[in-house]
Amino acid sequence: MKIAVFSDSHDRVDNLARAISIAKEMTITEALHLGDFIAPFVVKEHLSPSKLNWTCVWGNNDGDQLRTIALASSNVDIAPSDFREIEKDGRKIFMTHYPEIGRIAALSGQYDAVFFGHNHTASQEVIEVGEKKVLLVNPGEIYGMRTGKISFGIYDTQSNTFEHIWL
Repeated sequence: MKIAVFSDSHDRVDNLARAISIAKEMTITEALHLGDFIAPFVVKEHLSPSKLNWTCVWGNNDGDQLRTIALASSNVDIAPSDFREIEKDGRKIFMTHYPEIGRIAALSGQYDAVFFGHNHTASQEVIEVGEKKVLLVNPGEIYGMRTGKISFGIYDTQSNTFEHIWL
């Protein structure tokens, strides 16, 4: 299974629409968002109608969480906190907005992949915990204004690998 991974869209709906379109062209049906949608309309007007199945966490800049949840359709699942554990295709995945929490989760060795955002900087590394290899990834920013680089990525559950997609 391939899963699109997004973070830090910060109301940049033009970039978000392009990234969603690319994911759909790749026949991807599952997506993660690691927080900082910002306004509720991003979920209502872009995530919900995309028809992707979204699993999301909150970021530090997400404002009206109650309104965002109220506007989300059934294909958008937003965690009640800023981290969550999920399982997809037999892989244990940890999601958070925060790099520090992500690193702690990766070092625990409990997960196959850990995804985080917040600092807007695309990165990936493999952390070895005993014999376990944990993928630790920041997909970068959809926003594009902080680093000047717009990116998201594709996580492959079969190979436990990640590919950054640059817009």
